[in-house]
Amino acid sequence: MGKNLKEHRECLKNNPNKYTQDLSNDRLVDTFINHIKSEFKHIKFNKSKKLIIKKLIDLIFKTQGNRPIFHIEASELPVCWNQHKNWDLNYIKYEWGHLYSKNQNLLINNIENLGLYSGRCNQHIQSGMDIKEISIYGGILTERINNVLTKRVELFESQEWKQLINELNTI
Repeated sequence: MGKNLKEHRECLKNNPNKYTQDLSNDRLVDTFINHIKSEFKHIKFNKSKKLIIKKLIDLIFKTQGNRPIFHIEASELPVCWNQHKNWDLNYIKYEWGHLYSKNQNLLINNIENLGLYSGRCNQHIQSGMDIKEISIYGGILTERINNVLTKRVELFESQEWKQLINELNTI
């Protein structure tokens, strides 16, 4: 029998690598490509292109403070956790979430619309709303959202980001 939520959160708390363990996984690169492939139809995602994608993912994660997008320090136990089916894991299994919801917007799979979410962040906190709509909850969550969004703007305007996108677009 699997863990309950409290047990899952305790296991996460006790793993010092809980927020970074899943980042070495090729799964995140492959699922990122699935989200952006309509924007980059002309690209063959070979090994060198996947290395660029990995760098882009690392930059996005860095803008999130190396944590899930809605991570806050509000409790002794983590307030970001996995979907129920992954409660046996002692690390966050990341999902790609859309900052501007696919339920409300047409251009959802833009490379700059994706963030790394925990299952709880994606399914329960944002749950189909645009990221700015989450700000109505106020307090520490609104501060977190504003901080991450500010850092994302800086990232997308940076030479490093633009250079990687240019390299990605080079056939």
